[in-house]
Amino acid sequence: MKNWKRPIAAVLAGICCAVGIPQVQLVLPAMQAAAAETADTGTVGVLTYTLESDRAVITKCDENAEEVVIPSEIEGKPVTEIGESAFQACESLTRVTIPDTVQTLGKYVFWGCTKLQDVTLPKTLSAISDGCFRFCSALAELDIPETVEYIGIDALGSTAWLKQRQAENPLVQVNHILVNATACTDSRVVIPNGVKQIGPYAFNSTAVTEVVIPESMKRIGWGAFWNCQSLKKLNLPANLTQIEESAFCNCAALQELEIPAGVTRIFDNTFSGCTSLKQITILGNLTQIGTVAFYNCTSLTDVYTAMTETAWKAVYIAQKNEPLEQAAMHYDIFAGLLLGDMDGSGTLDSTDVFYLMLGIAKSAVGISPDWTAAQEKAADIDGSGRADSTDVFYLMLYIAQNGAGIPTTWEDIVG
Repeated sequence: MKNWKRPIAAVLAGICCAVGIPQVQLVLPAMQAAAAETADTGTVGVLTYTLESDRAVITKCDENAEEVVIPSEIEGKPVTEIGESAFQACESLTRVTIPDTVQTLGKYVFWGCTKLQDVTLPKTLSAISDGCFRFCSALAELDIPETVEYIGIDALGSTAWLKQRQAENPLVQVNHILVNATACTDSRVVIPNGVKQIGPYAFNSTAVTEVVIPESMKRIGWGAFWNCQSLKKLNLPANLTQIEESAFCNCAALQELEIPAGVTRIFDNTFSGCTSLKQITILGNLTQIGTVAFYNCTSLTDVYTAMTETAWKAVYIAQKNEPLEQAAMHYDIFAGLLLGDMDGSGTLDSTDVFYLMLGIAKSAVGISPDWTAAQEKAADIDGSGRADSTDVFYLMLYIAQNGAGIPTTWEDIVG
């Protein structure tokens, strides 16, 4: 009887988790991780491992284990990963100590460890994969280090720890990818500097009105802000390179958005249903805009782009993007821009230095400087792709020399 109850329970629980979240594909883990059948596979205590050229991976644990201390190295090689489903169905497991050498916890590692209460995570852990602690119902305390860049889908689902956080703040959800790395205050969410990616359906909440994304962010996953109907303020960082399908679908309150220069493709359904979106600024060179990417963006009137008209007309635009195609286009928006003119006055003075230094200081602590596209470009005096102390030095030198009657051009300073 016991053998068939466990998989049926897992299926039913997975179905319940998926209810109410659009287009989420139900993913169920294998019930047992297969040990690699190679000469480099062995055992140490209750653990099975696989040796690779420069590291060791834990692949399985004895199902009867109660307390486990994972070694930091095996046969002289560091243990850097706990493999997929390694501790799955270890129903007697109560405590696990993971060494600081481990950087990744694979998918479903502790799935269904219902007695697990104490887990010591590595100080330099970078990833907690999908379903890692799913159904660890006794796990009430968990100290996730700031080094974690990614928490996978349902990684902490049905844990006592997550349920407590949900009770404290309704913004924290079962599929909240950054459930511990994100600071939630009422309707404002602040993601700390260092986080590089937002996973699928991370902020699927109608309560969120503002999200602060750090400069470290590189990727926004599919459906990350799906149905955030109250989201009004969002600044995408300069380092961002990928915005996946449906990322901002049904963000009905969002009115303006700047797409960073590193983003070269807009995927299907990305901004569909953003009915209040009036203006988009595209800082880089797009190559493709997917199907229904701007479908039902009924308020869209203006598109500003750094691309020339010729370059824009070469972009492949898929079907059902009429709002985008009918909007007024403003090409080559940086033509004739005055470097260093942060306040748009047409002259360079100490006010520009102040605004430049303030923006750089904000970025350094993970706060968006709230610069416009023109200010972003004006701030990058040396053309490095980002504003920093070097740009401040060049701006001060330019102002000082010209103010002292020494005719100076940017070419004289930057070279």
